Amino acid sequence: MSRASAVLLVLAVVLVSGCASSAPPPPSRPAARPFETVRRVAVVVSGDSRFSVVEHSAEPGRTFDGLMKWNSALAVFRPIADLLHRGINWLLALDRTTDTEPEAEAVSPRAVVADAFARTLQASTEFDEIQVVEREPFGDDRRRLDAIIRLTVPAWGLVRVREGEPDLISGFADVRAQLVVRSTGVVLWEAGEDVTDPERLPLASFTGDKQFTRHHLVEVLERAGQRLANELVYARSAGR
Repeated sequence: MSRASAVLLVLAVVLVSGCASSAPPPPSRPAARPFETVRRVAVVVSGDSRFSVVEHSAEPGRTFDGLMKWNSALAVFRPIADLLHRGINWLLALDRTTDTEPEAEAVSPRAVVADAFARTLQASTEFDEIQVVEREPFGDDRRRLDAIIRLTVPAWGLVRVREGEPDLISGFADVRAQLVVRSTGVVLWEAGEDVTDPERLPLASFTGDKQFTRHHLVEVLERAGQRLANELVYARSAGR
């Protein structure tokens, strides 16, 4: 081989080596989205749920006792407030004094919201497992979960939405939730919904029909649970 050929060969090797060394590194795997590993969750319902008959949100501090002074007609709600504070909704079911024996249905606002919340999550197919529990899971039950959703219903009841003749009343529910990753304790998502039923009805609609009152309140609780769940589904699908 001539000296010129040898020089050309060395140059070719150097050029090839340089090209190889400057080649870009292989692409790294994309980082997992925050919600990607959250597939099994437990919904824990907790906290007090206060039934209130309140003024419009312009005066959010006024509750049942204050409204008793505002309108003596609201005295009819005293039995509801007293019973619901004890967790018993007899006034929202059939009257015990009637010939028809009522069903002993105690309406738990937390249970109604949690059930609607869980059903909405299940329908979304975003999660593999959703369970509703009354207390924090522990041991093996806790270790098998990816996250815990803590759900509260601080307030619910009736709100005056328009003053006039007659005054118009609607059901409302204030619900909140927080999703915490079990392994790290990191709060991945939290949200709240203050839901007022779209129907505006005279006070007499609630005082004259206990079954209707119960149905109206349960509906607004369910709507609140559904909205809160949809917020979580949207956050998960968006990867936030």
